[in-house]
Amino acid sequence: MTRLRTVYLLLIIALFSPALLAQKTAELKKNGEKAFAGRRWQDALTLLGQYQQEKPGDPSVLTKLGISHYHLHQPEKARQFLEYVTKQNPGSQDADLFLYLARTLHGQMEFEKAIPAYKSFLRVCGDKHPQRGGIADQIRRCVSGAGIRPNEQVALVDNLGDRVNTPGDEFAPLLSVNHPGRLYFSTAREGSTGGRRNDEGLDDPESGHWCSDMYYTDQRVSGWDYPLQLGSLLNTSRHEVALGFGTTGQVLYFFRGFTLYSGEIFADTAGRKDEYAITPPAFNSPMKPETGDCFPFFFDDSTLLFASRSAGGLGGLDLYITTLGDSAWSEPQNLGPAVNSAYDEVSPFLAKDGRTLYFSSNRTESMGGLDIFKSVFEDEKQTWQAPANLGTPVNSPGDDAWFSLTADGRSACFSSDRLTSYGERDLYIVYYKEDQNEQSRRSQPVLFSEVGKAAAQREAGAAKQAIIPVLLYDDDKTVLTPENRKIVEDAAALARSYPQATVLVTAHTDETGPAKFDLYYGIKRAEMVGKILTERGVPASSVQLLSCGSNYPVARNILNASPNPAGQKMNRRIEISLATTGDQLPVEVTVQRPAVSELMAAFGARYFEENTAGLSYRVEVATTRQILTNDALAMFSDILIESRPGSGAYQYTAGLFKQFDKAVQLRNELKKQEFTDASVVAYIGGVRISKAEAVGLLKKFPDLVTYIRG
Repeated sequence: MTRLRTVYLLLIIALFSPALLAQKTAELKKNGEKAFAGRRWQDALTLLGQYQQEKPGDPSVLTKLGISHYHLHQPEKARQFLEYVTKQNPGSQDADLFLYLARTLHGQMEFEKAIPAYKSFLRVCGDKHPQRGGIADQIRRCVSGAGIRPNEQVALVDNLGDRVNTPGDEFAPLLSVNHPGRLYFSTAREGSTGGRRNDEGLDDPESGHWCSDMYYTDQRVSGWDYPLQLGSLLNTSRHEVALGFGTTGQVLYFFRGFTLYSGEIFADTAGRKDEYAITPPAFNSPMKPETGDCFPFFFDDSTLLFASRSAGGLGGLDLYITTLGDSAWSEPQNLGPAVNSAYDEVSPFLAKDGRTLYFSSNRTESMGGLDIFKSVFEDEKQTWQAPANLGTPVNSPGDDAWFSLTADGRSACFSSDRLTSYGERDLYIVYYKEDQNEQSRRSQPVLFSEVGKAAAQREAGAAKQAIIPVLLYDDDKTVLTPENRKIVEDAAALARSYPQATVLVTAHTDETGPAKFDLYYGIKRAEMVGKILTERGVPASSVQLLSCGSNYPVARNILNASPNPAGQKMNRRIEISLATTGDQLPVEVTVQRPAVSELMAAFGARYFEENTAGLSYRVEVATTRQILTNDALAMFSDILIESRPGSGAYQYTAGLFKQFDKAVQLRNELKKQEFTDASVVAYIGGVRISKAEAVGLLKKFPDLVTYIRG
């Protein structure tokens, strides 16, 4: 009987084991996909890997395995899975398959292979896919990455190793002021004081992110030591991030918040063994982390640089500077279009010389996400050089940020989430072949923002110089931002000091449509500036408004056969200058245009400047009070609109000549096109003159005799 029962049980097991196995296999897939959706990549890899062994070949599972490997910083394995699926299913409509294949290839610096993968993603993703909007920029970054060369000054870039870095997130490295070889940093890793929180800052043990705590590590002969937490009174249940030290190293500035995007900054005095007061005092400044201001850098106890999305910026996060006076911090000043772009600029570091600025940006000149750039302030020009990409091996297709040089300039540290890191972000150190000189000298004046004041003091009683920054805008609503209005008001004050001068207001734009509309919108924007000038006491008769449309760009609107947003941004500008037809002004007025790299530079602005210097001629075609819609005018080059504030009259001119006879030739051609009132007009330094005024200028400009007789 017992033997018969055993045989019976074995028969049942044989009959039902396939069903049990199928149930177990289905559970593996279900739980693996649940882990994948919850971004628990290691669990997803384990469960879906077991499922793949039982039921090999499922494209969806293979794709998820590849994506999990990508998030676990295992790019070779990710690439094997994703490339296999694309080869087996060339007509796949899985957008994530192509997106993560592109990201993996991009992260491995396979730029030329990443571009078609990104394009395949665009082909299948649909118009509403949340990642679609940024792919065109990623393709441009691939193009930039292919042209970025290794930095010859760098000997080595080294990961701080697995004693310091973990599968978690290590970021914000901060060099100690008083302890050589000590590095403070912040990390969101397993076991942090604050536990796991979601994006709203609420406890979420299942799928939340670890809060960040502050640690420090020391460099030993054997390498970087195991890190230690700062005092237990400092790390709390919230996020903490070490930001900077005071000049003597006795004051620590740190961030605390329920999320990394909104909180407070505190300043506390360090005690023995990194112990701090229970209630640290708040750090009060114009930087407002509760509204999203971030990445502060303390150059000294009275100078703060930070990133902000404040109104009036150039787009994304911009870099600002504020200084502490006798009783209060100054109004933050945007570092301007030479440094900032339409993209994000973050994590500034200003070297000891007060002139060399390092920062990170995800502009399309980067090779991936955030790249580290360097710009040097030129005292003579009082402007920043075009930022230079630090190149490889410092930069990568990932996010590279928080760069800072050591005090001796021999090395630097930064954080990066490149695919070769241990986890989300790791800490890295840069070793230079030679000391970076910007860390070994102090400039005079110490800070770049003081150069203008120092120059004014040196030039007191001598020839004066005035620099008028261009007004950058996106549309009509941003022509008179607070920053731009301040520039116009300063120009008005300068003009009132020199009543013999004519204020030239010249509006430019990028190519937005038919030239006739660009010109008309331009003169309307120039009128907005002219109105402020006259309200500030400049006579309307001393203001000349001009619209050039898109004729004279400073940067290319198209780069490598694709739209160039950075160049278009620079071309949307209004320039204010002072000129006179008589004696030279006792002040040299310089128009401060955005710094443009050689790759992006266009000749238009220089052409206009050269052809309006001294004596020049244009042909006035017609005077209207509305837009001139005659398309025959499009046959001719250098079409401009000229006006005066409050006049409402628009004088259309064509041509830009240094010789009178060429202007006469164009006038005759225009008359054949039914512009019967066309006439030649003379200009001195861009200022229109009448024939009566020309008589008084014959001695200085003898060529005017033909204009007077003509």
